[in-house]
Amino acid sequence: MSRPDATPLTPAENATGLDPIAALGTLDDTTRANIIGTIVGHPKGAPSKKELEYYNPSVAASTLTDHLIRLEEVGLIEVVERDRKGLERGLPYRFFQLTDAARELFDQNNLFEPGAYRELFAEVEKTDEIKAAEAVDRPDERN
Repeated sequence: MSRPDATPLTPAENATGLDPIAALGTLDDTTRANIIGTIVGHPKGAPSKKELEYYNPSVAASTLTDHLIRLEEVGLIEVVERDRKGLERGLPYRFFQLTDAARELFDQNNLFEPGAYRELFAEVEKTDEIKAAEAVDRPDERN
């Protein structure tokens, strides 16, 4: 029996293009969930690939790239780039941050609470190279 006034039982993409079932299903992979945790815990909310590699040392660079692509495809993360002008050689200019839709989805489901992840993140010992990477301004910082 059809009820025209009822909302669909299967979640369709919302206005932001994020399908919550597909997005959350993507996180059934531990590595992808850890990447999201790294992004959430990052002091500036947008780590570079170099930082993601450092904080997820057991993940090969090519595998990390594959996971980042998948997370971007489902709308959980987006890439932001800063102008390279005036940036020292070797410092990152591309960063990965949660989309607004992802943060909203996580908040609605009590997932990836930023305070808890930032506390864990603060305890990690950082090399000078990672400290320098973290110090780079992001084009759209979300704290």
